[in-house]
Amino acid sequence: MKNANLLQTRIDALLNVLSEDVLILSQQGTIIFSSHNDSAIPWGGADELTGKQLTDIFPGAIASQLQGMIDKSLGLNQLMVKEVLFDPTEFIYLQQQGMVESCWVEIRMAPSSGDEPSVVCRIEDISRRKMAQRESSQIQRDLLTGMYNRRALMPVLAQSIAQAIRYDWVCSLMLIDVDSLRLINDQRGWDVGDQILKRLAESLNSLKRTADFLARVGEDGFAILLPETNAEQGILAAERVRNMVSDLSAPNSGTDIAFTVSIGVATLTGEDDSAESMFNRAESSLQLCKQQGGNQISGSE
Repeated sequence: MKNANLLQTRIDALLNVLSEDVLILSQQGTIIFSSHNDSAIPWGGADELTGKQLTDIFPGAIASQLQGMIDKSLGLNQLMVKEVLFDPTEFIYLQQQGMVESCWVEIRMAPSSGDEPSVVCRIEDISRRKMAQRESSQIQRDLLTGMYNRRALMPVLAQSIAQAIRYDWVCSLMLIDVDSLRLINDQRGWDVGDQILKRLAESLNSLKRTADFLARVGEDGFAILLPETNAEQGILAAERVRNMVSDLSAPNSGTDIAFTVSIGVATLTGEDDSAESMFNRAESSLQLCKQQGGNQISGSE
């Protein structure tokens, strides 16, 4: 008995220094034990969770995924890992506990020793890590949409400017941002924001001309390089994009989420122009649209 008490004391001490949420779950998905020191997720008290089923806490689809992880972990006697979005609009229990912002978590399950089959489940908030991964990506293509990114766009833009100057042509650049995407991410979850970006990317790809160059730039939107396109034609092209977006939406919990875009357009000014200055002018025009409420187009030569 003395050894058992010592082991329990050590386990309690270990749980007290963990910042992650820890649950012990039975084979049937019943919460046997929980620990939530310094958790950003409002679970409620440990006693409040004890005895509850997964279906009492998690939405049906996620509860089924977690039960599947329990079955595989016990059946294969190995660690199971999964990333899950916690969206308070779908987590009624967490919403009732005061959760207002969605977050990404990593769930890790491993078999636990004991008389009855059970698993230890660790839940860690990885929202910052996922955001950092997105921001630090240095590859030529965007991981979410498969489109080229800004790193790939800039040399193509510089080459297009050089050709336009050499052959007395013109070109334009269009920057397209989803209005209030960060607010959508906060209120609806990153999965909805991602669906919007994917839907917009697909539609832009189908709308652009063969010679145009489409890239994702930043978290909120895209750029389209328009060869042999003057300022007036660039504004007309932007209007076609804005009209197209008015018919788009992204699915979320059985409903469609409509969205709008702001578009800034810049056109080559002459031999002294550069890729950076042209991009900056398009960016300035874009910011003007956003300051005026979004769902607008602004262009500058």
